[in-house]
Amino acid sequence: MRVREMESRPSNGDKPLDDKFIAALETIHCKSLRFGANNEPAKLLRACRDEGFFYLDMRDLQDGFVQAIEDIYALERDLFELPEEILRQYDIDKLSKGKLNGYKPLGRNRGGLSDGKDGFESYAVFFPVPQTPILFADFHQLPKDGILSLATSDFQRPEIITKYLPSLRIFATAVAEAAQTIFSALTELLNLPQDSPALQSLHRSSYVCNSDIIRLLKYRQLSPSEQGAPHIAHTDIGSLTFLFTKQPGLQVQRSASKPSEAAEAWEWVAPAPLGSAIVNLGDGLSMLSGGYLKSCLHRVIPFPGEAEARYSFAYMLRAENDVLMRDLRSPPAVGSKAESELLTSAEWFEMKYRLLRGATWNRDQNWMLAGGKEAVTA
Repeated sequence: MRVREMESRPSNGDKPLDDKFIAALETIHCKSLRFGANNEPAKLLRACRDEGFFYLDMRDLQDGFVQAIEDIYALERDLFELPEEILRQYDIDKLSKGKLNGYKPLGRNRGGLSDGKDGFESYAVFFPVPQTPILFADFHQLPKDGILSLATSDFQRPEIITKYLPSLRIFATAVAEAAQTIFSALTELLNLPQDSPALQSLHRSSYVCNSDIIRLLKYRQLSPSEQGAPHIAHTDIGSLTFLFTKQPGLQVQRSASKPSEAAEAWEWVAPAPLGSAIVNLGDGLSMLSGGYLKSCLHRVIPFPGEAEARYSFAYMLRAENDVLMRDLRSPPAVGSKAESELLTSAEWFEMKYRLLRGATWNRDQNWMLAGGKEAVTA
């Protein structure tokens, strides 16, 4: 049975929303999951298979982790208060071919607002942890040391990010550790064949061409006359997303459990307590499990009575660039036509990112926004 263990609830003005409008997500305790205690692995599998979203309690992972989260909230406020002409000096389309480092201004992506654009700014910080000298030509512009400073080169950034680098390092280290715990547990739970690679081996944080990022987000306040979703309904491109926010606005779409229920019901996701994350699975884990693990549609819309801009930040992981997006439980034969038609992680990333930017979109490509599902609504 799913549980509601959250300390906070979305509210409409002074009145909390009825529980029937709030997603009932599992809460997984990371430390217990690591040791297989308290039935945590079974809870994880149920959440990943049925919902694609869960809360992860990470408060016991690393000293300073909770304070690091508070510091990153402060960083967001400071960063997005900088003049736009300064932020545009770090334009993500100019700094990195892989769109993994830099600033995305308001309205650049497809969105669900009346003008067809998005309603958020973002700043991405890329941070592989290199242990080998392998470099991919397509990513020559990326900051090879990232926030962990384990390589010799530096990456371009506003000075305010430098101020918060110690907190970003603590945060990134803790979340990467949590992600490896999840991948390790899922590898066992999926009963993969002996010759299949483990999920954690496809998401090595120590790999120089790993494309993990921290993404800082600010959703602008909408006027009363504006309608729509600042962040269009979509599934995430990668494998896991760890989201941190103190403000409501995130919704997940669930399938009807009864004939009387709407087929495409949206539910609010309550913000997690400080030190916990909202975790969702992306297309990557769904593809690597042949659809057994769920990549759930979600969106961000204005919360009733919310009168301020909304801030959040996410740690986003995807499989290494050359990983074939195939069902690890029953892979196609080596050299077969089926194998030759598989996309790599990097190819899937590029295809979907271009769609989100609106560069190639048409209605026949809606399935990509929904992670392979037939339809998507804003």
